[in-house]
Amino acid sequence: MNEEFEKIYEWTNEKLAREQEIVKEYKKDIRQSEGLIIGIIIVCLIISFITDVTMAKYIFVTAATMMFIFCTFYSFKGERKIIEKQNKYSECALSELAVHIKDGFIYEKNEELSGSYYRKSGFNRIYKSLESYGVISGTKNNNQITLSNITVKGDNKELFKGIFAYGTLKKSIKEIDVMRTNSKNNKKEKYPIPNQDLFMYAESIGEARKVLTDEILEYITKFKKETNYKFEYMINKNNIFFRFFDNNILTKPIVNDKATKEYLYKYYRIVEFISGLIDLLEK
Repeated sequence: MNEEFEKIYEWTNEKLAREQEIVKEYKKDIRQSEGLIIGIIIVCLIISFITDVTMAKYIFVTAATMMFIFCTFYSFKGERKIIEKQNKYSECALSELAVHIKDGFIYEKNEELSGSYYRKSGFNRIYKSLESYGVISGTKNNNQITLSNITVKGDNKELFKGIFAYGTLKKSIKEIDVMRTNSKNNKKEKYPIPNQDLFMYAESIGEARKVLTDEILEYITKFKKETNYKFEYMINKNNIFFRFFDNNILTKPIVNDKATKEYLYKYYRIVEFISGLIDLLEK
C-alpha cells in the first residue's frame, strides 16, 4: 500500500471514528442481551431439574423453550441489524475515501449506471437486462473515470457479474479488444499477450501494438501480479472500458479494521490503475 493511500486512509478513519463506535456499541448490546437470555434459559432448566413439583417442571421447561425460541429470533434479527450498520459504515467509508482522492470523486449508493455505456463497450453485444449497484465517479489527472457493480443477464443465464468501469480519452483510438477468451469478432487478428492470460484482437495487430506498447503491457502485467484481479478491457474511440471479475468492491460489509483497509485499498487501487493507464495511452 502506497504513501498516498496511507494518508487518505488516515483522514478517512478520523472522519469515521464515530460510525465505527456505533457499530461496536450495537454489537456489544446485542451480545449482552443474548447472554442475559441464555442465562435465564439455564436458570429455568436448573429449576425444572431440581424441583419435585410436576407442574413447576412443566412451567420452567416451557419457559426455557419459549426463551430459546425468542433468543433464536432475537439473534437472527440482531445479526441482520449488525450487517445493515456495517453496510452503512462501508458506504460512509467509500464516500469519505472518494472525496480525498486527487481531484475528487463521489460515491452514490443509489445511483444506477446507464446501460448505454455497457452496450458501447461491446463486451456483450446482446443481453436482456443490466442491474447496477452504486456508482463511483470523478476526475483524476483530468481523466473522467466511472465504475459500478453490475449484473448482466441474457434470456436464460447470467452473462457477467462484477465491476464495470470506463474512462475517457482525449484522443480517438481504433478499436482494440483485450479478452480472456476468443473475441466476439473472429475476423480480427489475434495476439496472445505474454504473462497476462489475455488475447489482443484488432483489425491490425501491428497498429494495435503501437498503441499498447511494451511499456503499457508491462504496467498492466505489474498490476495483475500485485492484485491478482481478473479483468478484460477494450479501447474504442475516446473511451476505454473494463470489466473486473470481482463482485465485492461496492457491496461487501466491513467487519474489522483490517478488512476496512483492504476493502478501501482495492477501490483506490483500481481507480489509480485506470488513471495511470489512460495517462500512458495519451503520451
